[in-house]
Amino acid sequence: MTVSATLVTLPTDSGGRPGHTRDVVHHLLGYVGGLTVLPWLLGHGIARLTRALRAPAVTGPDRTGAPDMP
Repeated sequence: MTVSATLVTLPTDSGGRPGHTRDVVHHLLGYVGGLTVLPWLLGHGIARLTRALRAPAVTGPDRTGAPDMP
C-alpha cells in the first residue's frame, strides 16, 4: 500500500500535469473505500444473512407461532 501511494502522490515527472490532483484524490478514496467501507459492507451482509437463516420460521396469523384458536 505504501509503495503505490508514494508512486501516486510523488511522481517524478507528472506533478504539474493537469488532472494530477484528481488522480491523487481518487487513489486515496479508493484506498479508504477498499480498506474500510468494503469490509464493513461484507461483514454487515454476512451478519444479516446469518441472522435470517438462523431465525425460526414464523407461522400462524398473529406471527407468534401459536396455532389458530377456534
